[in-house]
Amino acid sequence: MPDFDEKSLAAMRAIRPETFSLKIPLLSGGMSRDLLCRGENSTFRIHCYSTGMGEKHGFHAHTEEEHVFVVLQGQAVFSSLDGKLPTVGKNQGIWLPKGCFYEFYNPGPDPLIVLRFGACATGANESTRVTPEGAPIKGRSSANPELAVPVLMEGRYFE
Repeated sequence: MPDFDEKSLAAMRAIRPETFSLKIPLLSGGMSRDLLCRGENSTFRIHCYSTGMGEKHGFHAHTEEEHVFVVLQGQAVFSSLDGKLPTVGKNQGIWLPKGCFYEFYNPGPDPLIVLRFGACATGANESTRVTPEGAPIKGRSSANPELAVPVLMEGRYFE
């Protein structure tokens, strides 16, 4: 077991747990992504995708981040460079190692709710993404960014 000096132990004693809620507005159009918590090397988010929505920038790989998607409601159709994968439904998930090219969308009539956990090495840029041709994808860009604008279902939430 490593030895800790008093300064390190005092810093650790000051760290507190954080709670969060999975409540998110349901959408009839577009998509949303809410940050639930962030660590030094990780993020934990809840996303909502309306029917037909997904990662609208198409096939891409995160060069510095690995992540897991877990479906809480609805279905997600993921594809790899080898083709369509089995549909991921409620209480199922998918692991995407860094460098893995993928895309996905919501095929169902209902909003898709997913938890997304991302992790990267200390100092890495979690948002570095590229296309299979090697072109960078800046920010959360897409070919049609207006499609991603969330349209709320008045008074309806996933909770």
